[in-house]
Amino acid sequence: MRDKRQKVPNKIDTRPVTQMEKDYAVKLGIALPQEATISDARALIDRELDNDEKASEGLLNYARSKGMLCSDYIGNKALHTQIFDNLELEDKASFFCFCLYKFHIDDANEDLSTHPKKEFFEAFGEKFAKDVYFKASLEDYIGEELIAFGKSKRMVKGVEKTIYGSSIYTRAYKEAYKYIQDNIY
Repeated sequence: MRDKRQKVPNKIDTRPVTQMEKDYAVKLGIALPQEATISDARALIDRELDNDEKASEGLLNYARSKGMLCSDYIGNKALHTQIFDNLELEDKASFFCFCLYKFHIDDANEDLSTHPKKEFFEAFGEKFAKDVYFKASLEDYIGEELIAFGKSKRMVKGVEKTIYGSSIYTRAYKEAYKYIQDNIY
């Protein structure tokens, strides 16, 4: 039996940053904003420790349209995980398909709530949320894994790097990829 990881809660701490977090940020070389909250400090610290980049405005807009509470400074990996952990199953399936599409098409628009193909992804979620085998496969993913799939080459800060993403051998991946191929390509 596999271990269960703790889901990322959908909450934010708006209390002012503590001295301990200020000191830790300084030790890491992070300049905290003047009015930083505890969630802001944690987001900036986590981004540094996780070698993460700031989440895009599009992804932040989508997260907030789905009721996510997060710092403006949250990292890309962290926000993918928070979104994926807190969406209802139909929206989770739609978001999964959307992430797969973004990866393969290299679409910079990360706001699913206003994306031109929004209905396409929602139709996928509606169809596959009812499939118990798809659901079980989807539960094997962690949100941050939805940034990249399989082994690929990407330009990172002007340098070509090999990226090892999440599995391309699951039922969830295969169904979503086939759906994209059948309806977009």
